[in-house]
Amino acid sequence: MTSVVCRPTSGSRAVLLLGAAIALSVFVFPAMTGAQGGKATDAAGKQKPSVKPEELYGDQGGEKVLPSNSRLPNVVMRAHLEDTFLKLSDPRIDEKKNALLLDYEVVSKGKFKASALVIRADDGSKAEIALKSIAGRDSGTIQLVGSKNFGNFKFRTKVQFPENVEMYAIRKDDSYEPSMTFMVSNSVVLGKMKTISKARDWTAEEIARYAKGPLAYKNVNGYPDVGEDVPALTAHPQMLVSRYVSPDGRLLGLDYSDGDWHKRKCMVRLAPVYAADQPKQNTARSLARTGYAVAGAEAFIDKETYGVRLLFARVKSDDTLDMKDSYAGEWIGSPPDEGKKATTLVNDGRRVMGIHFHAHSGAYIGKFALVAEGKAKK
Repeated sequence: MTSVVCRPTSGSRAVLLLGAAIALSVFVFPAMTGAQGGKATDAAGKQKPSVKPEELYGDQGGEKVLPSNSRLPNVVMRAHLEDTFLKLSDPRIDEKKNALLLDYEVVSKGKFKASALVIRADDGSKAEIALKSIAGRDSGTIQLVGSKNFGNFKFRTKVQFPENVEMYAIRKDDSYEPSMTFMVSNSVVLGKMKTISKARDWTAEEIARYAKGPLAYKNVNGYPDVGEDVPALTAHPQMLVSRYVSPDGRLLGLDYSDGDWHKRKCMVRLAPVYAADQPKQNTARSLARTGYAVAGAEAFIDKETYGVRLLFARVKSDDTLDMKDSYAGEWIGSPPDEGKKATTLVNDGRRVMGIHFHAHSGAYIGKFALVAEGKAKK
């Protein structure tokens, strides 16, 4: 389990102690040496991106950048214009603490933050350690602490770090398919390495993909001010808020996983479906028939939302919904208890463009709403 402790040092400098359970086994993950983009490099050259690279590229801290080539091992995409770029320095081992220390300083501040520290050994194996708490600090020290416990394993002696390692920070963006990985720091070496990792220019395919924007079904909380939530949901500090909207699209269904909570069937995971060929995100799917779309839903609400079933209507040639040609899907979670009625959401002819739900610590989904275009007619 990762713990984070912050304490001040001399002057305004802060030290970040990122306590991570690191064992030798963390360094033996297979090295990713294959092509990141497959055969996309050749095809990408034929594409004409709608934006210029200089409109996307950010500060690389003065580091040398290689030409675009997604097939080279140990090469990741250069930083985006809105990435926060870090300068890493002075990697060292603290023998008393059995810790690996690494100083950092923010060179360029953007809205996107580093998500992980990559540690690569001289045999090519690598590990990624989450960087969760350097936001808001312009400088400090990352401390990776070796532990005698790693999961269910216990070690009789202190864990030893490799003598020769390379380290750099990355940011992963999973709202694209395939996901995109940006190098958001320089590379530093402890000991000796035959090769070091470098950032590269983006391929034409990556530029075109980024210019189109993130995929709607992966772009959580991407359009907070677009559409109306039905019903309106009030956030709770202990709930995980997830809102998905496709401003120009239609909701066609839901990918879901269900489970049990307090002896009641419930919804555990949800994801919107905007296209019939969209990769399945969860174990099951409730999808509109060809030519139909989600028009609304029925929800079993009893303090929490225990179940939902989608209401579908045919999409007419003028792109409006034919509410006279409609049907109901299957229940996801629990249907209403005997003697109780379901609450109808939307189902008034408006375009349904997304979903909004709150999850209780990842255990189950307690609040659910549809996101509809415009306001309901009075």
